Amino acid sequence: MIVKNRAYGIGLARRFFASQRGNAAVEFALLVPILLALFAGIVVFGIYLGASHNLKQIASEAARASIAGVSDQERGDLARRRVATALTDGAMFKPGTVSVAVGADPADATLYTVTLTFDAKTLGFSGLSGLVPLPPDFIRTTVSVRRGGL
Repeated sequence: MIVKNRAYGIGLARRFFASQRGNAAVEFALLVPILLALFAGIVVFGIYLGASHNLKQIASEAARASIAGVSDQERGDLARRRVATALTDGAMFKPGTVSVAVGADPADATLYTVTLTFDAKTLGFSGLSGLVPLPPDFIRTTVSVRRGGL
């Protein structure tokens, strides 16, 4: 009797390990967290890089606008006005979230510099901090042009 039960147990074990039912569900359960983390990382860094690119474009427009000014005061006003216009036209940055610094380049007096700083925490990535590594909190971009545009 013992031999018969042992043979039955071995046959049951073979059928259990040979069964293919449920493999897809197990593989899905193993891969979904990895794929979700990968997707979240792509979304986070895509939005971050888009914000960085948009900020650089706004800084470039402000620097080009400042060329028309005769004095440093007028150049600063033109650059700030151009930044304010670009921020109200765009949807990525809210007015007040971008700080603007304009003035002569400390290293070269013939250059006029526009620096924009954006707090990337306002993009709303803090909820994903346990899932993916987050990019830096601040995006800072600087564009310089020659005084007088030459």
